[in-house]
Order: sequence, then structure tokens, then C-alpha cells
Amino acid sequence: MPDSDQANALFEAQDMVRGNILLKGWVNSPDNFWLIDLLGMAVLLTVIPAPVTVLHVLPALWWGGIVAVACCLAKGGTRSQSWLCLLPVMAFIAVVPLYEQAALAFITYTPYHIGTMFVALLGIMAAGRVLDGTGGKGAQSCLFGLAGIIFISDPFAVCCFVMPACLVSLWRVWTGSNPAGGVRCFVLLVLAGVVAMAIKAGIRMEGGFHSLHALAHFQPLPDLPQHLLFSLMSVLDLFGVNFWGRTIAGHANHNALTDMVRLLPFAFITVYVWRYARTRLGEIRQSRSFSGDDPVSDILVLGLIMDAVAASTLNFYIPGEDIIRYFLPVLLFMPIVYARSGKVKGTSGVFLGAIVCSLLACLLTWYPRPDQEDIDPYQVGHQLDVRPLVAILRQQHLTQGYTDYWHGLLTTFVSGGAVRLRAITVNTDVSSLPPGTCALEVRPWLSQRDWYLPRSLQGSERIFFLAYLQSPQNDEHLSQASVIKNLGTPDQVVPVDEELSLLVYNRQRVLPCNALFEWEKKK
Repeated sequence: MPDSDQANALFEAQDMVRGNILLKGWVNSPDNFWLIDLLGMAVLLTVIPAPVTVLHVLPALWWGGIVAVACCLAKGGTRSQSWLCLLPVMAFIAVVPLYEQAALAFITYTPYHIGTMFVALLGIMAAGRVLDGTGGKGAQSCLFGLAGIIFISDPFAVCCFVMPACLVSLWRVWTGSNPAGGVRCFVLLVLAGVVAMAIKAGIRMEGGFHSLHALAHFQPLPDLPQHLLFSLMSVLDLFGVNFWGRTIAGHANHNALTDMVRLLPFAFITVYVWRYARTRLGEIRQSRSFSGDDPVSDILVLGLIMDAVAASTLNFYIPGEDIIRYFLPVLLFMPIVYARSGKVKGTSGVFLGAIVCSLLACLLTWYPRPDQEDIDPYQVGHQLDVRPLVAILRQQHLTQGYTDYWHGLLTTFVSGGAVRLRAITVNTDVSSLPPGTCALEVRPWLSQRDWYLPRSLQGSERIFFLAYLQSPQNDEHLSQASVIKNLGTPDQVVPVDEELSLLVYNRQRVLPCNALFEWEKKK
């Protein structure tokens, strides 16, 4: 099952197919994915009419592109590289998703930065050509265009691609190691950022999509040790070497054998990247060029270090395995750096053994999972089975309602648009509201403005609220008590399951709750 993030992306892609290229009326998160996943979905929807199939096909295409670009980067390292340099890429990028590690399988959903990393790897390849002066106008145009796509669509790659490329460029200028290439690369990246800002401003002026802000904070000091441990386990899970707590043999996604097989090549890669960074730091102390002869590897190492530090110390308010998406550059960059080093030839047997054993373990432990196991296989709490809910809504002839974010868009999608379920929240800042004011308000996150206008309720006299029976643990859920407190006793209560119920009100009782419709205040 998809989640509400994916359902929103599909709705936007469908709107683009209908001609709304600028996504007028839509509100997105800071990583809007406009020119990456949304455009990719829109293109696929013109060929594949089944939206859910598109959700599975697109990340597979992105990952195939990542493997292809990673192979090109691996071959572009030391001169006269043997095909053996591709083994780390195969062992840790191509094969790992087949093993269904919980974290790795989660990030292969769309849109969760897979397409972004494909664009970033292409950008790093172009940056390397610009820095060493071998790319010409073609590489410069590619670097400018790819960096612009990143700035417009997903700032995630700014940390792991744009900033490291800028730092390597500036260092080349400072040390005199091909300063012309450094200036050219830096100017192109800065210019791409300026042009991207102008384009986004123009989109807003034309009424196109609006991106909200989500500020990250440093982890509270008491929580930092636990977060660091979880980050370490997440990285191990990404590389397929996290065998802690797993059985020695079992199903494909609960099997420690493959994890242990990959442990040795993972150690080779980790040690090499550490030595690479230490060598470059030593060269800095001796006033020599940080960039050396391989600017691509320098960008990759700086990118994975910056990404790992940011993901390990910042609080993005994302629970559980969701945080793994921010370690994706670590997974991709480390094998490529090692592959470019020319040291794979001496350890090729280990990597080849890891690949063969991994594939063999996947084959021997594979089993078809029943449909009910695939609803939320990685326990992230986003994939919900709303099909029973949709059946109840159809039985009750309810088509317009409000609920929490994770039920909203997903229910709308599963119902085929027959039910429009909007995400709302409760304003807990009582001091900011006049006495007697309804505290139920719009949650403008990944949604369309028209859904919240009063006219969207016309034609439906019965408006429902999907709410939890008990008070929620966080503000993402809508409780029954909060709805009754603001709207009074419902006209009808329809039980859904042990946790949820439908509170049904006459439309005239809902319209006075102005905060459900005052969209402009939520910008």
C-alpha cells in the first residue's frame, strides 16, 4: 500500500498530465520533487495508466540509473581500470535492494530522494569534468542544469553534492591546482542557485506550487547518544551488514547470513574512505592541494561526511526507520570512492564472494509474502490499510470529511477520488484564539488549496470526521474528544475499528469553524 506522501505525489503527477505543469494551487514540502519524481511520474502515467504500478516502476528505474552512473564513476577513477572496479558497486548498490533490508527497502519508495541521488551522481560526474578541464561546454551545461534541478526540486542534495563541489572548487582556486576549473565550477553552481531561486519566485507569482519550510534543529544533548547509536545501526542496515538481533537463517528480510558475508568488504571500504580523508587532511597541513588528481572522489568523501554528520546530529522530527533516507549518500558514495581507488583488484575475490553468497542467500530464503503482510512491511506507521474504511464510507454514503494527515490523502486515493478526506490539526495555542473559537484548522502540508474552500463541501449535507477514540500520542492524530470539544455532540457516530470512529455532522454545523477554510492564514 502507498502512504499519503505517495498519494499526494500521484495526485500532483496526474494534475501535471492534465496540463497543470506549474501545479497551481498545490502546497508542498521543502523537497517538492517537481522536476524529479513528479515529472517522472507524469511521464510514466502517459504510458502506464495504473498509478500504483507507477509507484513501483519509477524507483526501480531510478535505482537502475543510479547503478549505471555509479559504474561510470567507478570506471572513471585510476587509469586503465579493470572491470573488477565494478564489484563494490554491484555488491553494495545493485544487489542490496534485492535482499529487502528494512531500511534499504524503505528508501526505495518514491518520492524518497532516490531520483534526487540519481541527479546528484550525474551532477558529481559533470562537476569532475569541469574541475579537471576535460568536459567542455557540454559538461558545464549539464552541471548548471543538474544543480538547478536540485535547487528547485530537492534541497537534500545541496548538502551532499552542491556544497562539497563548491568547497573542492574553492580549494582548487586557493591552492592554485587548476584554478580556472575551480572558478568555473563554483560560478556555475552559484549561478544555478540564483536562477533556481528566480524560477521558484516566478512560479509563485504565477500561482504555481508553494513550498513550505521545515526547519531542522540539533538533537537535544540527552537524546544524542541514543540517536547516534540508531544512526550507526541505520548505516549498517543500509549496507546490508546489520545482523544484530536477526536469526542466523530465515526469510530473506530476516536473515543474518548475507549480512555477515558483506561485513568484510564493508570493512575494506570503510577503512579506505577513512584513510582517504586522513591523507587529504595531512596534505592540507602541509599546504598541498586537497583536491589532488581526483576531484570526484574528494566531492564524494566530503559529501558522505557532511551528510553523515548532519543526519547524526540534527533532529528532523522523523521517527523510526524514516531517518534512513538521510544516510542514502553514505551508501552510494562509499563504494564508488573505493571502486575509484584502484585497490579493488587485490580484494576482488572477497567482493565477488559477497555478491554470489548474497544472491544465493536471497534465492534460498525467498518466499512470497501474503497480501496482508505487505501493508506496512517495515513498520514505519505510514502504510495503512484503509480499504475497510473506504467500504464503510461507501456504505454510509459519506464523501466529504476531515482527519489526520496519514489517513487523509491515502483514503482519497484508495477510494478513487470518490471520498475527499482532508488533513487537519488542532490549534493547541489557546491564548492565540478568542474565547469560543473553533480550534480545528487546516493542515496545509502536501495538499491542494481548493480542497479546503467552503464551496468544496457543496452537495454534501453530511460531513464526517475520522478520529481516534483515545487521545493521540502526538499532534499528527485527530482525537474524538478534540472534535466534540469544538463542534459539539455529533449527529451520528459510526465505529470503524477498535481505534477509530466517524463523527458525522450536518454541513451547517461545520461551516462556522472558520479555521477549516482560512487557508491564507496558513501560508
